[in-house]
Amino acid sequence: MKPLLSWGKIQILNIDKVIRIAQFDQKANHQNHMFGLFWEFLSPAIQIVIYYLVFGIRLNGQTVIHSDIPYIYWMLIGLIPWFYMSSSIVSGAGSICQNLGLIAKTHFPIEILGLIN
Repeated sequence: MKPLLSWGKIQILNIDKVIRIAQFDQKANHQNHMFGLFWEFLSPAIQIVIYYLVFGIRLNGQTVIHSDIPYIYWMLIGLIPWFYMSSSIVSGAGSICQNLGLIAKTHFPIEILGLIN
């Protein structure tokens, strides 16, 4: 329990660093996209529409689930949390690899890197 409390204390003490680095990374990641930050919402929306067209309409997903709930609701309940968790895990792990120079050259709390992305 003690390591968890010390980890939480480090997160709280360095929240200003986390916010500044996260804002900088957000701007840097989206400067090459035509739609910018809007692309983070547009990309999953396009994927959901494609999944619904393929699995819901073409393959008749409503008959597969055998329920009165429309297929689009059933699909959204699973896909929205999956998109969030998947991108969080991938970006959290990637932030450690991308910030190796920051870790090696300065006195920097490594524990906050998971929160940056």
